[in-house]
This record gives sequence, C-alpha cells and structure tokens, in this order.
Amino acid sequence: MNTDKILVELAQMAQIEDSIVVLGDALLKLTNPIVDIYPNLYCLSNEQTLLNKEFKPQFKVIEYSEFADLVLKSENCVSLK
Repeated sequence: MNTDKILVELAQMAQIEDSIVVLGDALLKLTNPIVDIYPNLYCLSNEQTLLNKEFKPQFKVIEYSEFADLVLKSENCVSLK
C-alpha cells in the first residue's frame, strides 16, 4: 500500500465538508495540509495511539458503532487502498 499516494488522491477528490475516517497506517502518514483542510476527521478509538499528538485536537475519536452510523448516514462512501 502506498499511503502517500492515497493521501494525494484524497486531497484531489474530497470536499472540505466531507467526513473522513483515517484508519491504520494512514494515521502515521498524515500531514498538516490534510489535517488543516478537513474539519471532519475521525479515527477509531483503538487506533488513536497511532495519531500524531499535534493532530489529536482536530480529530474526533469514535467507536466502531459510531463508524457504522457515519457510513450508514453518508450518501457516498469511498475506500482508498
């Protein structure tokens, strides 16, 4: 998996108001531009230790059930792998 390439793709396709759930190794590769642009960033509670401490205030930490609710209420869901 090329996380850097995926983050570039995200920046090209996501709208500012989109909800973005960042999972796994992608949390380790986040950059300031991504975090600064998107106000609706989420990570799972069991993965929050992967998140850079400086980015934690910009993220909403959610449980799996909240993740499922977020997906179900979304009009579109995209998985970048």
